[in-house]
Amino acid sequence: MAWIYYQNLQQFKQEKASLERLLQTTKETFQRETDNLKQELKIAQEKYSSVEAKNKLLQQMNHRKDDFLRQTSHELRTPMNGIIGSLQILLDDLCDDDEEERELLQQAHHSSLHLLTLINQVLDLARIEEGRVSFDIKTIDLHASLTAAIYLQFSNIRQKGLQLYKQDYPHRIQVKADPTKLKQVLINIIGNAIKFTDRGSISINTEIRSIPHSKTQDSEEMAVIIIKDTGIGISPQIQEKLFQPFVVEDESRIQALGSTGLGLVISKNLLEMMGGKIFLTSPGKNQGTIVEIFLPLSDEETSSLDFTA
Repeated sequence: MAWIYYQNLQQFKQEKASLERLLQTTKETFQRETDNLKQELKIAQEKYSSVEAKNKLLQQMNHRKDDFLRQTSHELRTPMNGIIGSLQILLDDLCDDDEEERELLQQAHHSSLHLLTLINQVLDLARIEEGRVSFDIKTIDLHASLTAAIYLQFSNIRQKGLQLYKQDYPHRIQVKADPTKLKQVLINIIGNAIKFTDRGSISINTEIRSIPHSKTQDSEEMAVIIIKDTGIGISPQIQEKLFQPFVVEDESRIQALGSTGLGLVISKNLLEMMGGKIFLTSPGKNQGTIVEIFLPLSDEETSSLDFTA
C-alpha cells in the first residue's frame, strides 16, 4: 500500500509540475500576445494620429487655398472695377471738361499699374509656394546692391518730400545672395517705407551683427540692413499677421497707396530661401516702422551656386 501510495504521489507531483509548466507557458504566450497586441495598437494609434494630422493639414491647406482665391479675386476686382468705371464714363461722354477726362484716364492708368503689380506678385507667390523659383547665389557687395535699389526709388522719395538718411558700415560687406532676388526684396521694403510715409524721413543703415544660431548654441555673424521710417506705423495686434498674404495695416488705404499686401510675404520667402531673415517692428500706429533684413555673410571672395528651390 505504501508503494502504491508513493507511486501515486510521484505521479501527482509529475502531473502538477507538468500543469505548472503548461500554465507558465500559457502565461508567457498570453503575455507575448498581449505585448504584441499593445505594440500593434500603438502603431495603429500612431498611424491614425498621422493620418488625422495629415487630414487636418490638408483641410487647413484647402481652407487657405479657398481663402487665398477669395482674397485674390477680391483684390483683382478692385482695380478692374476702377478701370471699367473710368472708361465707361469716358465712353458715355459724361465728362464736363478735358480736365475731368484727363483725371479719369489717370485713374484708369493708376488702376492698371496696380492690377499688373498684383498679378505679378500673385504669380511670384504661386511659384514660391510650388518651389519653382530658381536662385543664382553669388558673393555680392551689399552696399552696391542697396545703393542701386535706393536709386530706383529716389524719385518717389523726392516726390513725397521725404528726407533720406543712409549710413553704411565702415567696411565693405559681402553677402551670399541672388542679386536679382535681393534687389526685388530691397525695392519691396524701401518702396513700402516710402509708400506709408507721408512726411518725415527714411533711414537706412547697415551693420554686422552676431545672432544666436537657430539649431546650435553657437552664434553667427550676419549682415543687417535696418530700414526705419516715420510713417503710419503698425498697431501691435496686426504686426505678426503682416507676413500673411493680403494683410495690410489699413484696408481703406490699399487702393489709394497701391498696396497689394503681398510684398512682405514674397520678401520673407525669398530671404529665407537665400538663408536670410526679415523682422518688422513698430511702436504703434503713427509711430513709424523698423524693418531689419538679415543676410548670410560670404565666406569666400567669390562664389557661385545655381539651384532650384
